[in-house]
Amino acid sequence: MPDTTATHADDSSPRIYKILLMVLPVGVVLGTIIFMFMYFYLEREDEKNHAVIVSHGLRVSDLEDMVDKFTRRIGEREIETEAGRAGLLRAASMIEGRLGPQNVGYPVRRSEGEAAHGLLWKSLSVEILGEERPQEVIFAAVSFAGAGADADANTVSTMMMLASSMAREKPARTIRFVFMPYNEAVQDQNQWLLKRCLKSGESCSGIIGLQTMGEMPSAGDSAWQMQTKSPVDIAWWNSLTEGSSAMESRNGVVPSAWLTHPVYSSQTWIGNRDLRLERTLIAAQDLRKWLLKAAQ
Repeated sequence: MPDTTATHADDSSPRIYKILLMVLPVGVVLGTIIFMFMYFYLEREDEKNHAVIVSHGLRVSDLEDMVDKFTRRIGEREIETEAGRAGLLRAASMIEGRLGPQNVGYPVRRSEGEAAHGLLWKSLSVEILGEERPQEVIFAAVSFAGAGADADANTVSTMMMLASSMAREKPARTIRFVFMPYNEAVQDQNQWLLKRCLKSGESCSGIIGLQTMGEMPSAGDSAWQMQTKSPVDIAWWNSLTEGSSAMESRNGVVPSAWLTHPVYSSQTWIGNRDLRLERTLIAAQDLRKWLLKAAQ
């Protein structure tokens, strides 16, 4: 009697091979699809975990939203009053949230700080790391203190908007945007930056600061007015605004240009708010150009 079990086994073997030959390519395709899906999914997750900076354009709507939040939700931001101190704390939270990992994606650093009224007041900073000379720092500085008016809200909003829109730039030097809790004299603000906002091994190559405008410029004067008047500061400012290369700091003196413009004056906001916001974008483009030139 023939061995039917063996015969069936022999018959089934070719079928198994055929099935395997059919299934294996499908498995390879499915495996490849799954692998590619997991690869790109993990890539996206990795980007989120590392808080990749997303660059936003300069838009009137962004600027208007920030100015409104500073004036209507936060209000007074002064260290001498209880309401003002609460406003400063809210402003710091807004700056950190707007520019931080969950929004634009910058890591936000806090300075050493200064004690006053039972609290330690710190500046906030974000930075674009220089590709060639990262240890050389250009400060872009502004105070987030203010009376709660449109003008002082506009200065800090402009600097926030610049930090956001410039996030993907690749300067030679590091550009560090600093938001300070005090609105003091230029010399004091410079000392704050140099003492509290430089890391070990770094040097400051220049400071571009933004302030509100007190008196409007005279007829025929430039809209941009510089608050610092030393020869070194004036020479550096001229090198930034003219066609020549940016001047290097000399003899260890750090040049600074603390600037103001009519869009940062309360007088210009009366009855013409939309136009002032549009003109602020033009002023912001100037600042962007000068920062990039200083960071060459």
